[in-house]
Amino acid sequence: MTDLKEHCCGADQLFDSKTAKKQYKKYLKKGPSKITKKLIGQLEKNNTGVSLLDVGGGIGAIQWWFLNQGGKQTFGVDASTGYTDLAQGHAKKNNLNEITHFIIGDFTTKAKELPKVDHVTLDKVICCYPDYESIINQACTKTLNTVSLSYPMDGSIANIFRSMGVLFMKLTGNPFKPYIHNVSSVRKLFIENGFKVKEKELSFPWHIETYAKK
Repeated sequence: MTDLKEHCCGADQLFDSKTAKKQYKKYLKKGPSKITKKLIGQLEKNNTGVSLLDVGGGIGAIQWWFLNQGGKQTFGVDASTGYTDLAQGHAKKNNLNEITHFIIGDFTTKAKELPKVDHVTLDKVICCYPDYESIINQACTKTLNTVSLSYPMDGSIANIFRSMGVLFMKLTGNPFKPYIHNVSSVRKLFIENGFKVKEKELSFPWHIETYAKK
């Protein structure tokens, strides 16, 4: 298994400032991506709080939506300095820097620094991390209400695309690797943490799901 510190360095290299600026420009023109919009739609149906923790939130699209809907405080944790710098810049330009908080690093080691919040989001996150159990377990301990996430479907087709991604990373000298986790194991982990599924949909090849505390 890839060393987690090395893996996070690879993520920082892959999701650099150039990529962040490109995505941000697209966001300003068209809004959140298709999958992020679906996750936001689920969160909107179950939004009963004023605080949000967005893990691996990139440019902060979910956070900006949440604050526009009356949210009072958001926290963002991301391994990419490029994405985090851009999100902080957006917050400053829009007078949101007093109610937004950003941490650069591995969520599984930074979670202890964060308070409990009403909602946690993990948009295309566990597919970028080998130890998905730790991420989900930590997310479940940090939420008072729900955890919403998107992650890829499993199976042979998904594994073929993952192999292509691994090969590309290897050829470019980047230690980052994409991951396909067993869908039933992901869902079982939420149940074991005392959560029940509230929303569930498939937008090929992504599962978008929201879990709430029982």
